[in-house]
Amino acid sequence: MLTNFLRSFMFQKWENLLLLHWRIPKNLLDSTIPKELSVDLHDGDAWISVVGFRLTNLKIKPMVQIPWKDFNELNLRTYVRDQSGRKGVWFYSLDSTDLLAVLGARTLYGLNYRFASIEQTMESERIGYKSQTKFMQEPVAGEISAEFSKMNKSLTVAEPGGLDFFLLERYRFWSDRYFKNKLSHATVRHKPYEFFSIDNQRAAYRGTLFQSHRIDEPVKKPDLVHYSQGFSVQASAPYWALGIAGQANHM
Repeated sequence: MLTNFLRSFMFQKWENLLLLHWRIPKNLLDSTIPKELSVDLHDGDAWISVVGFRLTNLKIKPMVQIPWKDFNELNLRTYVRDQSGRKGVWFYSLDSTDLLAVLGARTLYGLNYRFASIEQTMESERIGYKSQTKFMQEPVAGEISAEFSKMNKSLTVAEPGGLDFFLLERYRFWSDRYFKNKLSHATVRHKPYEFFSIDNQRAAYRGTLFQSHRIDEPVKKPDLVHYSQGFSVQASAPYWALGIAGQANHM
């Protein structure tokens, strides 16, 4: 029973996801991730992404009856694998409008959540997220947007082996919270992304998200842009909690 409790520890829905992706030289990322991980490549290319979305219907065990307000997020991430070959995501930062969620995720998972004001724009022809961190000596700004007018109108599901699959279908993330000198990680479960592709020339980014992690800011349009209306997600408790329960080796 404890195992099931920890494997389905958190429930939420991700809505109106906008994902901007750039190719980036692998050597620029090698020193920015923990030594236990390596940069994952697709056809020899490393990738980095800015993702904005709205998180709704959050429920955390055992207090699933307690209502939680919806909030916006903007994160910067890259794609990694561990020494066992398991693929996942490394989050450089996750900016959120919910201070309690920020404190909880930092404490429990060790993720680099940052409290921010994030404005979501949803119009018939445009989506955007505009963020600025709070309570930091040097505030970090990030803004992404895309126009639906140049969107493929057909919903797509990524094919295994393709670039869309590489970027979207990631079900594990690592964090800096150490337990017995090991990186912590956790898993998520959800149905495959159903997404629209947006003309990259109709998307834009500006800000200092990359710079805040000693990565050069992109000087060109993203190489690839996805939009998804969203889906429900289950998340596990972090590795260290499953380790206490004796189930970490099965993740």
